[in-house]
Amino acid sequence: MKNFKVLLFVAVASLFAGCNDAIDITQPSELLPIDTYETVEDLKLGLNGAYAAIPGENIIKFTSLFTDEVKLGVSNGGQGTDGELAFVLNNTSGDAASIWLSNYYLINLSNRIIAGAKNVVPNDEIDGEDTDRYNTILAQAYFLRAFGHFQLMSFFSEDMTNDSALGVILMDYVPTTKVQLPRNTNAEIFALIDSDLTFAEANLNDAIAGGMYANKGGASKTAIKALRARMALYRGQYDLALSYVNQIGVPGSLMLATKGTTLTNSQYVAMFLDTNFNEIIWKLERTVDSDATGNFYQVWASVNSTTTGSPFFEVSTALFNQLAASDIRRQVVIDPSAAPSYTIRPVGKYSKSESQNLLGDIKIFRNSEMVLIAAEAYANNNDFTNVAAMVNRIRSVRFGNTSGNIAVPTTSQEAWRAILNERRIEFAFEGHRYLDIKRIGAKAGVNVDRVASDYVTVGGLIDLPVDDYRWRLPIPRDEQAANPNIQQNPGYGVATP
Repeated sequence: MKNFKVLLFVAVASLFAGCNDAIDITQPSELLPIDTYETVEDLKLGLNGAYAAIPGENIIKFTSLFTDEVKLGVSNGGQGTDGELAFVLNNTSGDAASIWLSNYYLINLSNRIIAGAKNVVPNDEIDGEDTDRYNTILAQAYFLRAFGHFQLMSFFSEDMTNDSALGVILMDYVPTTKVQLPRNTNAEIFALIDSDLTFAEANLNDAIAGGMYANKGGASKTAIKALRARMALYRGQYDLALSYVNQIGVPGSLMLATKGTTLTNSQYVAMFLDTNFNEIIWKLERTVDSDATGNFYQVWASVNSTTTGSPFFEVSTALFNQLAASDIRRQVVIDPSAAPSYTIRPVGKYSKSESQNLLGDIKIFRNSEMVLIAAEAYANNNDFTNVAAMVNRIRSVRFGNTSGNIAVPTTSQEAWRAILNERRIEFAFEGHRYLDIKRIGAKAGVNVDRVASDYVTVGGLIDLPVDDYRWRLPIPRDEQAANPNIQQNPGYGVATP
């Protein structure tokens, strides 16, 4: 796995320690983009820093604890009991602040690359490819800026299906410390994202990008289509989402990772050990000495992912009950050391990356998501036959046969529930569950699915209605304190800083 080496000027972690406002980013003695970037290689180093800053672990941790993916582990020392597990969410919550700040940090780094690139003149006399590298680096910066804005929209927008609703702060330049902006509308943010992705697709050279970031660790034209498909889905634009999925190749040429006859030869298991990349569209590389946002030893366990590795959290009873013994996903979601009794169920999805325990690459887009996006498009059109076909396309691979296939739904609610149930299993501990319940929980007739015995020590809290205000995150208090023009999301009041 590659080691992202970052220029000092982009390692502005002090942004979050010494600056409360996500857009208050200029520090004394800080090098400006125009002064920093002089060559294409400088831009590449800056891009390395942006990739290393992409958040992932914070979203996965919040989602798994706040919904129904975990229970208290045998070595839990109180982690989560006074916060996510108890559905505590307000403008002082660390989860909301982390997601807000980390994505604006990514946007900030992307904007600095875009601004600095104006001062760089490619030199094709080097090897004849400097211009292509320049364009591809710039395209990736635009893609990452779009991704950062989309992540923020997914968690903070009042209603992603309403273009007039409030979104987040649009940031397409490097601002001064005096800038204090209100939130833009969804339509304005989505227009920027669309523009950024259009630029990225027109200027990205897949071959060059693949050379920069191997094993699906960098942007690609397929990743751009996948982001467009997810964005259209979240906006309720189902036909548009399906069109992007079909451009990627669903169902025709899609190849899912096979189950395999044993754990050792299963492509699916190898995908989560970061040794097989066939099914991945885009992932975030994590290494021991990278500047990633955190490793999972901080969340799931103290020592390792086994039953004796001091797990702070374990796979919830409700999720475990969804995982059939013949489904290969059971041996990945739950560490194999839990079999056969499963009395202790450590999270197994990030057990190791190559040879490093408790460190796994973050899978952002996978082929199976594209299949289930297609299923949602069919459900929206009451095409229940194709809903079953898409769900079973995944299940037949994960089971290795048709024994786990579902019947064709007979009602709209059955169709949506089948999709939501499949997403729950397929994307367990990948950061989807919170947004999935928020998006289609009402259509599926599903709320948070917890077993009370898993949460006795946190008051037995097992339900959060899908119309609760906490299905969108609050604007963090630090942002409110530094930016009097920011508007808070409904339900969280207008608490003063």
